[in-house]
Amino acid sequence: MKTTKYFLARYAKHRPLFLSVLRAKEAALYQQFLPFKRPILDIGCGDGFFASTAFGKGGIDIGLDMEDSRIQEARSFGAYRKILTYDGYTIPLKSRSVRTVVVNSVFEHVEDLPRMLSEIRRVLMPGGICYASVMAEPWERNLLGAMIFGDVYRRWMRRKQVHINLPDYPGWEKIFRKAELAPLLVASYVSPSGVRLLDALHYVSLPSLVSYAMNRNWVWWPVLTNYYPHRFLASVMDDAVSCAQAGALFWKLTRK
Repeated sequence: MKTTKYFLARYAKHRPLFLSVLRAKEAALYQQFLPFKRPILDIGCGDGFFASTAFGKGGIDIGLDMEDSRIQEARSFGAYRKILTYDGYTIPLKSRSVRTVVVNSVFEHVEDLPRMLSEIRRVLMPGGICYASVMAEPWERNLLGAMIFGDVYRRWMRRKQVHINLPDYPGWEKIFRKAELAPLLVASYVSPSGVRLLDALHYVSLPSLVSYAMNRNWVWWPVLTNYYPHRFLASVMDDAVSCAQAGALFWKLTRK
């Protein structure tokens, strides 16, 4: 099975280090559930790079995101057989038309989450599966900057990351059950040490933001990423952590 270290070595050549470390762990989490049952819908697919890395070309049937996202770039990565846009809530598919939904790091950013969850349940076939990764309350609690600046830093980072929903583990479970999406499994990831590492990598990754602003390329010299401490970074992300302490949670949900 492909590991966090495997995905990190590939992701870091194309994306900022902060994002690479987090997405590498998430890509590794999905591997234990492949292959997904088709048709497969990826909600909040963005530019499609994550899906192409985690699932391969043609690995997902439908990529869905808002018109003002970077969804048009998704065509170049070939992860999706079809690309659709929507208003952020109403999914342009028939009821009970997909067997698998992937929602990676999206729910924490949605203003009307019950409405989105209702739509996901609508398009899922009975017994269909939704795989979702979400950030949780310990993410904000354990931020490195918060150790120095306290709640001022937490509020600032919440605005920067557009974290609208950040409940703890029982809070997320309650939200899903209320939406009639029953949890079959939850995996915890990003320990307090992992949160602090990722927060520090925000600032290490600043050159990538400058590079993208200048030439639409996140990484100037991909060959240099071969010298990143992949083993150490992956080991921190693979640290065992309880659901109560985890900065992020990976859910396998089914339509009731």
